[in-house]
Amino acid sequence: MASSITTAAGDSLDNTNNGTETHETMQNGLAPLLGTDSEEIQLDDVLAQLKVGLFQWKMLLLAGGGYLAVCSEIMVFVFLSEPVTKEWNLMHMTFAMLPFVSGITGIIGSFTFGIISDRFGRQKPFIIAVAIVAVFGLISAFSPTFWSLVLIRSLVSLGNGGLEAVDFVLLLGSYPECLPRRNRGTFMVVITFCGALGAVLAGGLAWWLLPTYGWRTFVGACSIPSFLVFICRFFISYESPRYLFVSGKKKEALHLLSIIAQQNKTSMPTGEIICPSSQERGKLQELFKAPVLKRTIFSSLVWFFQSAGFWGVTIYLPEYMGSLGINPYFNMFTVFIGELPGLFLAMILIEPHMLGRIKCLRFFSMGTIITLVLFAFINLDFLKAVCVIVVYFFMVPIYSILNTYTSEVYPTDIRSIAMAWVKSVISVPGLITPFVGASILSSNISWLYPIVWACCFVLQFLCTFGFSTETAGKDLRDSRNSAQNPSRLPTTRF
Repeated sequence: MASSITTAAGDSLDNTNNGTETHETMQNGLAPLLGTDSEEIQLDDVLAQLKVGLFQWKMLLLAGGGYLAVCSEIMVFVFLSEPVTKEWNLMHMTFAMLPFVSGITGIIGSFTFGIISDRFGRQKPFIIAVAIVAVFGLISAFSPTFWSLVLIRSLVSLGNGGLEAVDFVLLLGSYPECLPRRNRGTFMVVITFCGALGAVLAGGLAWWLLPTYGWRTFVGACSIPSFLVFICRFFISYESPRYLFVSGKKKEALHLLSIIAQQNKTSMPTGEIICPSSQERGKLQELFKAPVLKRTIFSSLVWFFQSAGFWGVTIYLPEYMGSLGINPYFNMFTVFIGELPGLFLAMILIEPHMLGRIKCLRFFSMGTIITLVLFAFINLDFLKAVCVIVVYFFMVPIYSILNTYTSEVYPTDIRSIAMAWVKSVISVPGLITPFVGASILSSNISWLYPIVWACCFVLQFLCTFGFSTETAGKDLRDSRNSAQNPSRLPTTRF
């Protein structure tokens, strides 16, 4: 820290006699933001001056690891269909109870942890959720019966639902809360890219472990990322500065900003930070009141059709491809690899100088529709295997765009409960698609499987026209009563 710091009032605070950073020095470090200068500064402008540096990269490591752990665990039951049904002689409709019950507990986890996060902070709910995922994920590998597997995996989904709700706010959601506006879209897609790596990890482990070592070893191996994230969380433990301001904890927020400035080797501006506090945090009913009612309705619909289409295509895809004579585990591994270049493209197109959030969403949604139709009517098995990779090239980046847009379009005081709501909405198709997929899989009409799920993306594409607020490059709103308008380009004042 600099030995001499100038406050907003212009006073020089000399600390050259102090060998170490004392409490007084810390307070002096906050002086530029605690001064009496009458200039008002938007929090987004402060974050813009603090830039992207070591602090954001540390958070990216944790955020990416968290989402990687979530996605690797979510993909587990996709690969369990064949080995579990064979081990316990199950019907497909019986196996469908595994994702069905897991979907219900995922909804409970999303709401519970989302409400707690908005009211009491992001850190502790995250640690508890990731611990649940890690511990019960490992225990599920030792399930003696199918119904014990259902019970234990439902607890994993409880933690996963909570981890998604909190992760997208403390980490994904906290990224718009602690990133300059110009970097939000890229970093959000990078984190979702890490989620795709989690799916690749699950696919690779399935290809390697399932044929030789069995599904129990595979399930145990998929819990390792959660344990690593749980350990890392004790070394990287920061709250969102925006959440601290909104919850009225100004001193803690200013102290965190000083930490960001120190780690990024930048200086803090002078003036009074504009970020209104709110006592009405974490209330679900606020999502269904003006002015956010319309965005809640259309966000819910778009998320619902995304989840229905994705899980409809994915849940029985290994068996569907196996019925065509294609190695299902290797094919799923290559499919998940195909997600990565699509996410790179989304990283470019999502920025305001390119397509922005909404047009980028429509582009990838339409691409998914076209490739699913081609997949349905191409007769050569080799071309089908290639085509399904292209389907995931377009389909998976939609998640990154929706995660970015949803966390930006809602104000800070209800951002966590909004993410919990949409994470609960996307759990609903998980209750239905296993049974629908099992019925379609038993049909002799080969093109029916992809066409049914292509219809979900057609409906999703139409619902995107209900989005009227573009958030790319705009200030975040901090409360429903905030004077900031996300549809207006911000004015930086220094």
